[in-house]
Amino acid sequence: MKMLRVRFLLNLAIVFFLLASVRAFAFDDWLPITPEDMKLTSAQANGASAVILYHEHTSNDNTHSSSVYFRLKVLTEKGKSYADVEIPHFGPFDVIGEVKARTVAPDGTVTPFSGQVYDREVVKGQGIRIRAKTFTLSDVQVGSIIEWRYKEYWDDEHVHEARWILQEPLLQKRAHFSYIPYTGSAGISTEHGIAEGLFSVSIGLPDKANITREINDKRDLELTDIPAYEAEEYSPPANAMKMRVLFYYGSSSMRKLEDYWKEEGKYWTKSVEKFIGHSEAVARAAHEAVLAGDTPAQQAAKVYALVQKLQNRSYARDLSSAEMKKNNLKSNTSAELVLEQGGGARSDLARLFVAMLRALNMQAFVVRVSPRDEIFFDAKIPDHNQLSEEVAVVNMGDGKDTFFDPGTPGCPFGLLDWPRTGVAGQRQTANGVEFTKTPEPRYSQALTQRVARLTLDENGALKGKIVVAWNGQEALQRRIQGMGTDAAGRNKELEEDLKLALPAEAIVHLIAGKGWDVSEGPVSGTFSVELPGFATVTGKRMLLRTALYGIQKGRAFVHDDRKTPVYFSYPYRVIDDVEITLPAGIQADSVPQIKPITIDFAAYRQEVKLSGETLSVHRDFAIGGIAFPLSLYRELKTFFSAAQSGDEEQAVFKTAAN
Repeated sequence: MKMLRVRFLLNLAIVFFLLASVRAFAFDDWLPITPEDMKLTSAQANGASAVILYHEHTSNDNTHSSSVYFRLKVLTEKGKSYADVEIPHFGPFDVIGEVKARTVAPDGTVTPFSGQVYDREVVKGQGIRIRAKTFTLSDVQVGSIIEWRYKEYWDDEHVHEARWILQEPLLQKRAHFSYIPYTGSAGISTEHGIAEGLFSVSIGLPDKANITREINDKRDLELTDIPAYEAEEYSPPANAMKMRVLFYYGSSSMRKLEDYWKEEGKYWTKSVEKFIGHSEAVARAAHEAVLAGDTPAQQAAKVYALVQKLQNRSYARDLSSAEMKKNNLKSNTSAELVLEQGGGARSDLARLFVAMLRALNMQAFVVRVSPRDEIFFDAKIPDHNQLSEEVAVVNMGDGKDTFFDPGTPGCPFGLLDWPRTGVAGQRQTANGVEFTKTPEPRYSQALTQRVARLTLDENGALKGKIVVAWNGQEALQRRIQGMGTDAAGRNKELEEDLKLALPAEAIVHLIAGKGWDVSEGPVSGTFSVELPGFATVTGKRMLLRTALYGIQKGRAFVHDDRKTPVYFSYPYRVIDDVEITLPAGIQADSVPQIKPITIDFAAYRQEVKLSGETLSVHRDFAIGGIAFPLSLYRELKTFFSAAQSGDEEQAVFKTAAN
């Protein structure tokens, strides 16, 4: 029997405008434009810069293809940016073809697209890089209607389970989603056998939405006036918030979620145990890494350091088959092979870490989790691919479970990279598999310390040195970011980091940076800094702002209302120690006394002292949570506003001229 394989495309949720229209059409025809669409204005669309008038997406697993059509009305100057079109694709299985587009002017003049379609890498939210076909429509003006269409093909050996993402950045006047699952005689091969049918999950659909089932098992959904999903700064991952319908080929266990997750857990832990195995080479390497008198914690730390030094292929360029063959590399199928080849993917390294600790008679298990930088795990969705990454959990003889992230390069011992903190997952136990949750992140695990020693001249300019130490999560994020560049690029990134916290006119130069190539300790930088005009000088007085740095995240909370919850990657704390040597002969007129602010999830304190010719400022700012519902937005905004006001306080001095 011929078998077709399911393609697991959880990340298809990031495809821009993956929607559909209200009727099928011949692909060589453009749909007629109504007088109402031609007359539509921004005022009639609640001030929108553009709207999607019509959208069609039809996919068919029998023809291994889909067709997509968009019609969009430009309503303001800002809306003209939608003339730049991106069509993401996920090769090598996917091919985009038959791209056609046109512009319809307000007077009805039609300009067919005749330009070049490019294939290039584009960067989306969270730094995700994807390939996309891109082109720009010409002659676009306010009032224009622009439309484009294309087809997508995939190879005959695979099927695409439809992922209908309902909301997009613009209001959609009409949409129609259509999916024809495979109805042929060949079986659908999943990871665990032959699919027994097609299953679907709907999330957040309007009450009146109705998915119909028609001839050939075709699924249809028609909607009107789909509200835009408007991402705001510090919003949760968009793919976790949008209304959507997800289809799956699978077994009947998908109807009973408890049975489904038990079944998937058994498959997973079986594969993990096969990978870990009982290798003499792994046991020998583990014992060689430790000393006879080491405590379990010391043993775990030494094994962790060894695994961290191996090559991490998840953070390197993918090698072609030819490159793998030339370097005598194979896909890792065991912990022993990871050790032999000197590295592997992040999950390979996590499994090797567990294997080595078990060889030292420690209780160690693998945990698979759903990283929260793109989605949030939902047990109601029968898709084990949500649990896409693995970490380790270890009992080091103290009766406590400690989580480790050996598959993230530069991650300190006992810390998890933030997308894997506070998330649900499945873990191995001595008796099988159970659901678990990784530890919540703490602000003490993301500490930034800034020490400044500066001199103020009589013209109000500051000059001196600043030493910054980024600890925990702050160090880890900089190490990961620094992997994609050279030493000069790392230096520039640290300089830009400090510049963002200082006034725009600051001149910053990195003298020395360190901590890049290790897992433990901070990433730090020593900088020379000049701040011309930092203090305001009049003929008789000098006004000096006491806070050297600004609150970067506070810029996102200036609006009275918000549409999405506030979502930080991790809690954090910033401690500043600033000493400013004042010009000779200057006399204090007033030094501010700033009231500390403490609420349930945040704290701010700034103390200003004058001793002789030295002004000292100690500042402490902390955010103790990551997710804040809309009901807490006003309180959060009030906190940031009050802290910003404290930072704007000024010390007043009489100059020597008086």
